[in-house]
Amino acid sequence: MKQKRNYSLTAKERKQKRMAEQNKQVGSKSYVSRPKVEQKSAAPELSAEAQMAQSQKRSKQSTIIVSCVVGVAILLIIAALIAPVIMYVVNPYRGYDDVIAKFTLSNGMELEYVIDEDEYDTAATNFIFLATNKYFDNTVFYDAQGGWLRFGGYVDQPLSNNTSDYKRSNHRSDSEDYCKNFGALPNSKFTKVTEKFGYRLRVRSDDTNENLVKQLGALTFRTDTSTEFQFYYGDYSETVPNNFSSMTCAMVGHALNPQTIKNIQAIRSTAALNSHINDGYLWKPPTPTIKIESVKVYNLDSSKWANFDFLNYLEGKDSDGQTRYTSWYGKA
Repeated sequence: MKQKRNYSLTAKERKQKRMAEQNKQVGSKSYVSRPKVEQKSAAPELSAEAQMAQSQKRSKQSTIIVSCVVGVAILLIIAALIAPVIMYVVNPYRGYDDVIAKFTLSNGMELEYVIDEDEYDTAATNFIFLATNKYFDNTVFYDAQGGWLRFGGYVDQPLSNNTSDYKRSNHRSDSEDYCKNFGALPNSKFTKVTEKFGYRLRVRSDDTNENLVKQLGALTFRTDTSTEFQFYYGDYSETVPNNFSSMTCAMVGHALNPQTIKNIQAIRSTAALNSHINDGYLWKPPTPTIKIESVKVYNLDSSKWANFDFLNYLEGKDSDGQTRYTSWYGKA
């Protein structure tokens, strides 16, 4: 015989108890509201033609990028190869420590000279000043006697038969138009523009040493002038007028190479007396006329030459503490 269970709670009470327990459990849980994630719809599959077009586009883009990289690399290689050539054209003497002057002549020859600016300051600076301002360009060699081939201002051979040795004829310092347009010497500084080149320079006695100026290939400055220079070609035994041998020369520089000396001697060998002059100094210029087409100077010290003022320079003192010019006719 089964034993009858004794329930202390009625069915209704038990149901209420279960519901209370369930409500208690639900209240103890924390639920976080999450955004509803929308599922992406699957991309429609591309057609074979579209896939091929897309592939070709990517391939074309890759080809362009590669071509650009290769092109840049080629340009860099070309630049590296031609840079030395460009630098040589701009300055063929950039490997030298010295100032170099290059004469280009109408007969196809070139003369290359070291300009000893530090050693022969005043005379060398005068040469550089004139050369960089194109004073010698399109002038002629006007004489070759007594060991010297001479240049510096004549635009044609002197034709005057005046008895004065230095009666100017076709010389730049006598041309009012040329002097007026020579901007490196301001017109306002002169009472007469044709006296722009009326200066005479003081040079050290060491610079006029005969053993120096008669070195084969020496470039010297005619100190009784302002603009005239000469190359020594090595034959001082030639018979020349007495006044020629007494002219004082100051060192400027020397030939860079043996070919320059050979060219000077070849030019001198063509010299002949100027038939237009029958009295006084007998000019003996190279024939036919040889022009100096240009004189270019390289390796200048920018700290000196960037804003060079020739007037201020000549009014300054040389290494002996003397004013660099002795006189200047026409200077205001």
